[in-house]
Amino acid sequence: MAMRAPRVLIAVLATGVLATGVLAAACGDDGTSDTSPADTTGASTPDSVPDTPPAPDTVEPTVATTTPGTSAATPPATTAAPSPQLAIWPATDVVFTSPEQAAVDFVTEVFGFPGVIGPFNAGDSRSGEIEVFASEDGTTPVGPARSTLLLRQLPPADGWFVLAAVSDGASIEAPASGATVPAGPVTVEGLGTGFEATISVECFVVGRPDPSLDEEVTMAGNFGELLPYSVVLDVGAASPGDVVVLLVRGGAGLETDPGDFAALPVLIAG
Repeated sequence: MAMRAPRVLIAVLATGVLATGVLAAACGDDGTSDTSPADTTGASTPDSVPDTPPAPDTVEPTVATTTPGTSAATPPATTAAPSPQLAIWPATDVVFTSPEQAAVDFVTEVFGFPGVIGPFNAGDSRSGEIEVFASEDGTTPVGPARSTLLLRQLPPADGWFVLAAVSDGASIEAPASGATVPAGPVTVEGLGTGFEATISVECFVVGRPDPSLDEEVTMAGNFGELLPYSVVLDVGAASPGDVVVLLVRGGAGLETDPGDFAALPVLIAG
């Protein structure tokens, strides 16, 4: 008597066949199946496999520290301290509280008589000009201005100083104002006019006009005519770092007449 398979087993087998067909359709199976194992004969294997680079070390980020108002990429600019302003009067340890005091003291000490000056003409709150005149009685100006003093208020005490003297009747073209010169012979050149064409060129340490370091008398123009001059002054007696005044003067007549004059400072090399 033949035995029949249980109904439960038949149902399970049927269900498995149906699931296999659905899976094949989902994978694009065209209905054929190849159950042969994949042929790996002839497959190529690279000679070497590149090494996998190691993971980079972890580096903590660097945070730039900046000062407000500056850039991290560009360092803040530095400003060099300005050079001190050179002056022809007075010495650095003397303080005049007004430009008139400085002007009168310069004329009196350098030329040997009280200066006759005009009013102070301000250029700004710390600088200006004062004209210097000849005089018969020491108080009343005579004729046009002989020279113009350039004045400025300088630190640290904010005293008034004469920076230079300029004139239509005399000039110093070389060396330049504020130039550094050696402690020795210095050639001074410019234009001048004087009585019978005679002018004098001298030099002295600022604040100490008497005695001068050197003085030379030379010829230039006559009767107001400006002609060139050139002299060699010896500043060898000055010390390194001294400020020396170069002064050219011509056209003096009266005892209280400074003549047409110009002056500027130079620095002795240290």
